[in-house]
Amino acid sequence: MIYSETLQKAGELAQLTMEELASEKIAANPQNFTIWFDHVSGRNPALMRFIDRAKEKGIEFSPEHLREIYNRFIASENGKADPVEWNQRMGDIANRIAEALGDIGDGTEKYGAVLQNFSGDLDGVDNSADLAHMIGNILAETKVMDGQVHNLRDRVRESTDELEALRLELAETKRDAMTDKLTGLSNRRCFDESLLQLTAEARENGQPLSIALCDVDHFKKFNDTHGHQVGDQVLRLVGRILVENVKGSDIPARYGGEEFIIILPETPLKGASIVADHLREKLASRKLARKGSEDSYGKVTMSVGVTEYIFGETMEELIERADGLLYKAKEGGRNRICAAMAHPGLKKAG
Repeated sequence: MIYSETLQKAGELAQLTMEELASEKIAANPQNFTIWFDHVSGRNPALMRFIDRAKEKGIEFSPEHLREIYNRFIASENGKADPVEWNQRMGDIANRIAEALGDIGDGTEKYGAVLQNFSGDLDGVDNSADLAHMIGNILAETKVMDGQVHNLRDRVRESTDELEALRLELAETKRDAMTDKLTGLSNRRCFDESLLQLTAEARENGQPLSIALCDVDHFKKFNDTHGHQVGDQVLRLVGRILVENVKGSDIPARYGGEEFIIILPETPLKGASIVADHLREKLASRKLARKGSEDSYGKVTMSVGVTEYIFGETMEELIERADGLLYKAKEGGRNRICAAMAHPGLKKAG
């Protein structure tokens, strides 16, 4: 990310950043300073929304939480595959192949000249000794040519192996960039790209599309009581429930913190509501036990806001409506879903 502020503006933002860190009782180390500088400067809207929501919920900015925020909103942007590096590596392999082909080209040209000379010299041969000598020369050049062909094959095979390794490395880099490391689900970036593509397809095909925004109930209290490692265990459990119970082309993702979201293509509101309630029941039926013990931490539940995409609206409007429905489910007592085509308190347009 490029920081283009003037000296004066950067100084003002730096001072505001330090004040915010002090107010939140957060250590002003380079990681945390970068997070809050991006937050107060307004350069990263997704980061701003995440932190504002965390403040509203009273979530503690623990070292583990701050590291997660940094990895998600800062490092993920800086850690994308560098096209220059990949292009350089591809260029090196291509150059080696071209060099090998050039070498064999020189060899074939020389071999062709030898054969041509042999054909021309045949007219002047008047004894078997001369003919045997000429055949010996041809065999020698043929062996040289054969060795060059084998060498070319080995060099091309080696370059092919390098290209395949590069392809796999690039695929893994892309997969890592789209995956939440804690839960193994799609991450926010993958969700954003998938929703953008799927809403476009829904508009084009006239098919319904719904989303379900899920939030683990009382997660902060659970974290404070049992610790962040158990909190991570809760998040992994939710991730497993989603993976095990969504079907077909549905895409579950970790939206951030204790929030999860599911895209349900070709699914109207009623069908999405059934899916969301099934997921809620599955989670509520599972007990989280202490590792290596029969002791239980108790029941984990979640609240869910479900809504259907309205053709022509933005992704932000769709998610905002799901968010409003999620909070309505929270206000209604938690461990429930709230589904509607319109924002809570508003009538559906038309």
